[in-house]
Amino acid sequence: MMPNAERVTFTKKKKTVACPVPLAPLADTHAHLLSFWGKDVPETLVRAKAAGVDLLVTMFDPIADKRSVTDYSDWLVREILPMRDIPQIKYLAGVHPYGAPDYTDDIHAQVVAALDDPLCAGIGEIGLDYHMDYDDDVAPAPHDVQIDCMARQLEVAVHRNVPVELHLRHEDSDGERTSHMDAYNVLREVGVPQAGCVLHCFGEDRATMERFVGLGCYIAYGGAATFKRNDDVREAFAATPLDRILFETDCPYMAPEPIRGLECEPAMISITANMLVNDRVDRTGENAEAIAQAAWENACKLFQKKFLRSWWRSVILIPARGRGGIGRRVRFRSVWGQPHEGSSPFARTIK
Repeated sequence: MMPNAERVTFTKKKKTVACPVPLAPLADTHAHLLSFWGKDVPETLVRAKAAGVDLLVTMFDPIADKRSVTDYSDWLVREILPMRDIPQIKYLAGVHPYGAPDYTDDIHAQVVAALDDPLCAGIGEIGLDYHMDYDDDVAPAPHDVQIDCMARQLEVAVHRNVPVELHLRHEDSDGERTSHMDAYNVLREVGVPQAGCVLHCFGEDRATMERFVGLGCYIAYGGAATFKRNDDVREAFAATPLDRILFETDCPYMAPEPIRGLECEPAMISITANMLVNDRVDRTGENAEAIAQAAWENACKLFQKKFLRSWWRSVILIPARGRGGIGRRVRFRSVWGQPHEGSSPFARTIK
């Protein structure tokens, strides 16, 4: 795990910031390797390893990425995995809530088929996005369409017992945190995979964190948690049980302070983790190495072990307060893929 003696650096406005030496191996549990707009993927992975990143989980979305899961996996196997001195790489397959209106049975089948790939560690990112994105001119899909899309994919994760990562966002003015309230109801209705459920890029308060930890969820903190205005998020991190914390970059988005505004990449997780660990130590007096080691062990538990992909075993089912939970009738389509017969497109040896 020991990073190279020559530390990775980033420069913003003539100010150079060096990646701190990590207190434990680092895992970037949420990255988008196909989304860089100005960086070379192999170079970012080499820098990540040099900064102490030993595990990286990237996302595949058959709608947004405009390619098949077989093509995506082949790209990883042929162009990325043969490289030396890069982190171990896994991926999750799923459709972001932006793609909910186009979530057909064919797309669903592609998500299910990805689980046959030894490189695919689970489902993600899926969820609910009720935010109007004026920067990219993306309006949120109807809430019921998003809920249905999330539920179908969550059902796959539950019945195959694989981890799932959730994207949840609402308007800053939404005091009820509607995306999180609706997602909470879906998790209570469909279930939480014992293999794990992660709230990615957590940006809410301590009370919201505690509610989802109560369901057994992990909470992943990224660069946004370092922003000056997000002290409530850092308070939530400091209160998150050690066996539930994770770090991520969500690269190429949301580089951490003090290099906010740069195109984010996996190596920058060392800056995020260092800042959040030190802030937690200041608040709680805990041992810094223990915090960093806990985040690493949680990531390994989620994404490195072999999972028994069973239909009905090892599932946490949480009783709902009726069909729709809190004041909402939620419609779920019980459609998920069956195990494939015959040869799989991923019937190859991954070294």
